[in-house]
Amino acid sequence: MSRSSPFEQTETGRDHERGLSLAETLLPVKWAAARVLFILYIGFALFTVVGGILTAPLATWYFFGDWRFWRHWRPVLRLYGQGWRVLGLMVRGESGFMFDVPLTAPPYSAPVPNLTEINPEWAHGSACGECSRCCEKIHCPILDQDTGFCGGYDSFYWRYFNCGRFPSNQREIDYYGCPKWVMKEVRVAPPTLEAKVASDRPCP
Repeated sequence: MSRSSPFEQTETGRDHERGLSLAETLLPVKWAAARVLFILYIGFALFTVVGGILTAPLATWYFFGDWRFWRHWRPVLRLYGQGWRVLGLMVRGESGFMFDVPLTAPPYSAPVPNLTEINPEWAHGSACGECSRCCEKIHCPILDQDTGFCGGYDSFYWRYFNCGRFPSNQREIDYYGCPKWVMKEVRVAPPTLEAKVASDRPCP
């Protein structure tokens, strides 16, 4: 059996690294394309109505992670009304709850760990307990009123838009009155001796 030379192994490794680098570079394009397609689809479903009904499996996959649309027909019907309500709020400039998620941002199923932490006074650990303030404030039809849980947990919409990454900043916590999360303090490192000496030097 022939063995590859160290040079060939090195070149193979470099090719692999280039492939990974290219794939990582293209990820933001993939995330942006996924969000744009979703927004276009929602517009199509809202304005045509019939188109939304005919593509119901796609709608339930987006919002519930489930192609079986017959299991979610009631909240899906309420989503139509919610869609027009949200559109009206945006037109009137009252879309304060629609905090921007950049098109190229990575999807998240949970808050970014280096930005947030659980409030020490929160008694339910990592769970939300009986709290559903964020869902109730915007009258989200995906909230299961019987269980108090989100019916679309970890779906496409959850991961690519506001729900999964909530909270991303203090403004979101304040808007929803969230008692569970607090933003981590950003600690500025003290200046090094070299930096202090350089700053104390007189300007030429």
